[in-house]
Amino acid sequence: MSWRIVYIEKSDRLNLYLDNLKVVREETELLIPLSDIHTIIVDNQQTVVTARLINKLANYHILLVFCDEKHLPNTYVLSPHSHHQSSRILKKQMSWNKNTQQKMWQQFIQIKIHNQASVLAHLKKDNEIVLKLYELAESVEISDKTNREGHAAKLYFQTLFGSDFIRERSSLDGINSALNYGYIVFRSAVVRSIIAHGLHPALGIGHNNQYNAFNLADDFIEPFRPIIDLWVTILMNKDDYLDRKTNQKLIFLISNNKILIGNQKQTILNAINILIQSFIKSMDEENTDLLVYPANGIAL
Repeated sequence: MSWRIVYIEKSDRLNLYLDNLKVVREETELLIPLSDIHTIIVDNQQTVVTARLINKLANYHILLVFCDEKHLPNTYVLSPHSHHQSSRILKKQMSWNKNTQQKMWQQFIQIKIHNQASVLAHLKKDNEIVLKLYELAESVEISDKTNREGHAAKLYFQTLFGSDFIRERSSLDGINSALNYGYIVFRSAVVRSIIAHGLHPALGIGHNNQYNAFNLADDFIEPFRPIIDLWVTILMNKDDYLDRKTNQKLIFLISNNKILIGNQKQTILNAINILIQSFIKSMDEENTDLLVYPANGIAL
């Protein structure tokens, strides 16, 4: 099973050599077996990637991500034929019971808030806020009609990063930038797994933005977000700026760390697959109790 997320910071050219990725930098060459690679992230505007390599990456179902000038993932290249029965699964996905989808979204938000509370408890933050988050998790309604997610997020982020912290995707401060980067890299890994399982990433159960091609990926990220939050808390201080070294550390953690899911320690990439497989089974059988999800949000 592929397990490596390859981060390309400095390279003149990416080629195919037999069944290996060849990374060329001036007089230096590095070979990495394609069978080991899950995702390649190219964070260099000058790197040349050959068409022959891109086609071979498609055969191996490897996700290729290009970052923009701000070093944020911007373009995704992945074969649409990663599953041999994608048409059949798409029809089934479109026919899933709406009530089950709403219950599943309720469960996703409950898991997310529980994991947020667990992160705060792990870091020995305000115990009253931890208890309040657990209460909010238990009060989440179908489809989260009362927006318990939003109420929990405000308490959680201000307890985690300080009372003056505001979570904004467009903000360029170090903490927000690091969170955005971690979430986007995680999203990339989720998209790859979604397509590999034959699902369409635009058809979400909680996210339904008509301009978002990855609504379902954004659904699946929710239970995992507190893991990124925890790592950013450990890696960065309030006044730090996001740099490539921190980017690399986040990618390393996503590639190599293990979390608890289904009472077992699994790598993040394995955990994503386990969640998606159990999600499909739950939706097919209209039983959300079958979902296997990351517990406590703590990286082990």
